[in-house]
Amino acid sequence: MIVRLRQHLTRLATQACAFSVLTATIVLLWRDNLLLLSILLLEAPAVIWLWHDRIDVCSFVILGAAGLVAETIFVRFGVWQYSNPTVLGVPIWFPVAFGMAGLIGQRLSRTAAEAWELVCTPADLHDGTVESERSARSCTT
Repeated sequence: MIVRLRQHLTRLATQACAFSVLTATIVLLWRDNLLLLSILLLEAPAVIWLWHDRIDVCSFVILGAAGLVAETIFVRFGVWQYSNPTVLGVPIWFPVAFGMAGLIGQRLSRTAAEAWELVCTPADLHDGTVESERSARSCTT
């Protein structure tokens, strides 16, 4: 169980690092749309290389597209505005950033849930033995 938990924590650290890089890139470069788009287009393949299951690629594309549609509608109806818009009132880099954020968030959620399950499952289930009494330990709260 300790080895599996360590693997989950390593994955969580990798995912948190990817999110931090994405966030730092946007925070530092948002004023220059083309430069930011260029950097994100270099980061995106790295993220897809790390996580490239079918659901990962679909999440990246669908969340990027859905985010663009939603943001365009929100901007069009005056919900908010961007200080540096390029296309349809939204920065050109937005779909790539939103797709990456969604993919990384999905991975973080999945890994955290797996780690939680690992920690909250009674120890006798991890080593394959069945005992008459299971641990009363609960992680539902």
